[in-house]
Amino acid sequence: MEDKLKQIIKKIIKLNYNIDLKEIKLENPPKKEYWDYSFACFVLSRDLKKSPDTIALELIWLFKNIDLIESVSSVWPYLNIKLSKVIYTDLFNTLYENKNKLIWNKELNNKTIIVDYIWTNVGKPLHIGHMCTPNQWQVIINIYKKLWYNVISDSHIWDWWIIFWKLITAYKLLWDEKKLKENAVEHLFELYVNITKKAEEESELEKQFRDEFKLLSKWEPDSINLWEKFTKESIKTMNIQLNRLNIQSDYDIWESFYEWLSLPKIQNYPDLEYNMDSIVKELIDKKIAIKNQDWSVWVIFPDELNLPSCILQKRDGTNLYFTSDLCAIKYRIRNWDLDKIIYFVDVRQQLHLKQAFEIAKIAWWLKKENWEKVWLFHAYNWFISLKDWAMSTRKWKIIKLDKLLDEAEYRAKNIILEKRNDIKGEELNELAKIIGIWAIKYGYLKKSRDTDVIFDWDEFMTFEWNSWPYIQYAYVRAIRILEKNNIDLPFLKVWSQGNYEMGVISNFNFENEEEIELIKIILTYNDIIEKTAKFSMPHYLCAFSYELTKAFNNFYNNIGILNEKIESKKIIRLQLVELFSLVLKDSFEILGIKMPNKM
Repeated sequence: MEDKLKQIIKKIIKLNYNIDLKEIKLENPPKKEYWDYSFACFVLSRDLKKSPDTIALELIWLFKNIDLIESVSSVWPYLNIKLSKVIYTDLFNTLYENKNKLIWNKELNNKTIIVDYIWTNVGKPLHIGHMCTPNQWQVIINIYKKLWYNVISDSHIWDWWIIFWKLITAYKLLWDEKKLKENAVEHLFELYVNITKKAEEESELEKQFRDEFKLLSKWEPDSINLWEKFTKESIKTMNIQLNRLNIQSDYDIWESFYEWLSLPKIQNYPDLEYNMDSIVKELIDKKIAIKNQDWSVWVIFPDELNLPSCILQKRDGTNLYFTSDLCAIKYRIRNWDLDKIIYFVDVRQQLHLKQAFEIAKIAWWLKKENWEKVWLFHAYNWFISLKDWAMSTRKWKIIKLDKLLDEAEYRAKNIILEKRNDIKGEELNELAKIIGIWAIKYGYLKKSRDTDVIFDWDEFMTFEWNSWPYIQYAYVRAIRILEKNNIDLPFLKVWSQGNYEMGVISNFNFENEEEIELIKIILTYNDIIEKTAKFSMPHYLCAFSYELTKAFNNFYNNIGILNEKIESKKIIRLQLVELFSLVLKDSFEILGIKMPNKM
């Protein structure tokens, strides 16, 4: 629709002014209830040597009697355009006939995208901060899959450095087999906290930490077994919590994978051809990095990049997580034919990733011609915290994710019981899970990832306005309308020549503004999907879902559906209800939120 209008504007300007505009930009009008699009006439001023408002007045007469356009007007330099209602009926019919393909990609391809996220530590439980990157990450994965990309997801696990030395030491000194079997991560976290506090009082433990690392690095069997045990149990526990949020990764490739060539692999991903040491050597050979007299290795960036220098390797030959990230970039590019790697990591890693991206660019690991398309993209998020409770991981004061989700279910159950006394037992428990967890998930995703989020239970668990229960209620209402007419989604049929057949009703036009507004929003779905993917901003999709729901509720409250006496009008309005429900359900599948058929 928009592309067609652009072509009409371009053609009229070419015929009347002999100006060939390469690009036509349409904007939102000041009052969307009166107009559909605005065209700014500034672009013609220089060539025509006229003021934009004069040009807008001239264009009014040139746009008369065009079938697509119902009316035009000018407001200073802008030409405001209202499309014919007939075109919306035609567009609806086309969309309805293709309702099983709600999203299409203009450039169908087999491109591969890797999405990197989470960066949790082995032996540490997930906390409220993990409401952020995993939820954002899953939306973008789902979107790119809808757009026919090959998507590979990898939760980059920290399982190396001093955390492991401490865990092995603590396990040998303080372990409790019963606790380990009950909840491995809880027990490992308890051990880590206790050994850290103990080391503050007993300095000789620092030597034991280093000794344990030497045993691990020399492949001492007991140490390797503990490494594998800790890593497997941590991933298992992490995925239990993430599965509650409908989040799942393809791979959990840990940090130590890039340090050694022969650590046991837990999952089936490509083997490593080189390690961090080979990355450091390559960068030195390419004169990207330099080795200092103390044997430490650094990268010093050109002045024009305005980036501080960074260390790749300590003087004792120890690599850093910066080195492992570079190793991961090269590993991914060598093993998959990539178009993009998207990093969902919090804003504190901005400088770190800028440096890593620039080194990868200079080292020719990226296709130079694709760099401008943002091959490596940092989709950073800001922070989340409870309204009345500050969190500090350094002081072991954290809000654990499983406790947060349990609390959401508990609060949802109480809200349900306040409103309904006929829901009990397992049905109540299941509904509490659905409402509680999806409510806080949507409550987070509707926020822009480039702002801090204050987690307020009253806001996140509300049933009003821009909330998951409000949107879900509208979806259930739509399903009920269709069920009352014995319509089994998605097979709504049309009465034609004495029989029910699939198809659309001809010789009918939508006339009510409530119908047109709902169709307008549905027609923007594909554009919203592409915009959400392009900027990795899930809140765009949430905003669309909310506006779609508001438009449906306005349509439902003001337009007769079930009591419509004219059969053709009733059928096409039911088709509109069906299309609304399909689009809303599809958008929430992308958000990773399931839509039940009752509340």
